[in-house]
Amino acid sequence: MKYSENFEELNLPDLYQFGVELEAFNVNTGIPTKNRPSLYMSADSNRFLKEHRWKKANAIEETLVSEGGAELVSPILHDTKEDWQNLTEVCEHMKKYLGNHGKEVVTDSKCGCHVHFDARCLTGKNLQETEKLMGTFLRFWAESEELIYKMCNDVGDPIRLGTLTNTKKGLNRLSMKLQHIKGMASPTGKKIMKDIEKNRLKVSYRKFGLLKRALAKGKLDTRRYHGLNLTNVGNPKKNTIEFRTSNGTLNPEVIKKNVYLYASVLQTARTMALEPEKLQEQMQQFYRTDVTEQEKVQSFLNLVFENEEDRKIYEERWQSVKDATVFVKNQGDFLQGTFKRDEFKAIAKRTPATLAKEAFCKLKQMARESREETKGRETYDGPELWNGTIRSWWDIKLYGWRTSKKNTYTT
Repeated sequence: MKYSENFEELNLPDLYQFGVELEAFNVNTGIPTKNRPSLYMSADSNRFLKEHRWKKANAIEETLVSEGGAELVSPILHDTKEDWQNLTEVCEHMKKYLGNHGKEVVTDSKCGCHVHFDARCLTGKNLQETEKLMGTFLRFWAESEELIYKMCNDVGDPIRLGTLTNTKKGLNRLSMKLQHIKGMASPTGKKIMKDIEKNRLKVSYRKFGLLKRALAKGKLDTRRYHGLNLTNVGNPKKNTIEFRTSNGTLNPEVIKKNVYLYASVLQTARTMALEPEKLQEQMQQFYRTDVTEQEKVQSFLNLVFENEEDRKIYEERWQSVKDATVFVKNQGDFLQGTFKRDEFKAIAKRTPATLAKEAFCKLKQMARESREETKGRETYDGPELWNGTIRSWWDIKLYGWRTSKKNTYTT
């Protein structure tokens, strides 16, 4: 396996069949007009989508459609030049059908780009092997989940806010609250590890075959709004593992890199479960917890990717967003203890009160230096901070402090 651009194959094993959901905003899906054709209703568009075997999601299936957006769902895709070209052409096709919410079709914070894999990639030859495969994958996902959230989008593009928090409006927002849905792709690592520790690791659903028997003791989660969605596992019509972490995009190269990331994680889990001797050293390094996040990233990349070029792709993604606000504010949603968080704690602790205290200390030092420099000068027409009005950093919070444009010294 090795990443290749454009239509070149990634050399994925045949068992990694996948599908993609493309979401975009400001797309006309209504009645076509002379100047505004419709992605969903224009004859040319319907002909194109039929030839490429893509389906249109309706407003019931996807709320984005009712809000001025659109979603196209791919057929089963394979790692072939023909299917990568198919994906590229559909991405370009979607951009042509401009709605009335702006000057171009966009993939904003309302949009995701979800990737499905045939769940049979984690089915073994027998029940015992299947249990081992799924258990190993879930343990691996829990340990690496936060890193994957930081590597699953293009460089400089952190996960959208709606991934971890409820950003819907009106009835859609209320519906999410009633269902206790925090975000559209919430982390699951903490839940997975809790179930592992209590020996009750479970995956939902209408299970069948070996997957049904391997995971039939209960449910990991009945809702699909998680970064790792397992509610389709065992569904005779759509037996898939869904990765929901990535932001919306119509850039086929970004999508291809996302597919490669998820496939590599699945393949690594298979090797860890069935041929652990091949990755023994890398596994020992990865599961260490007395390491920094940087060290954790390196051990993850060494475990998942065989060549340095691939590692650089995802390290650059991680590096560009690792300190993004969305991760700092929501770090408690991820499994703790996988690496040292000193740097994040230092940032998180910079609350308004802390900042006020720092400001007070700096002002005090400035005032001290000013008094020394202005000995013998007649007046100082600046803020009176040191005449007893403000004596502590807490006073700054209550009283506030003003800087004056007249902070000049006269002689």
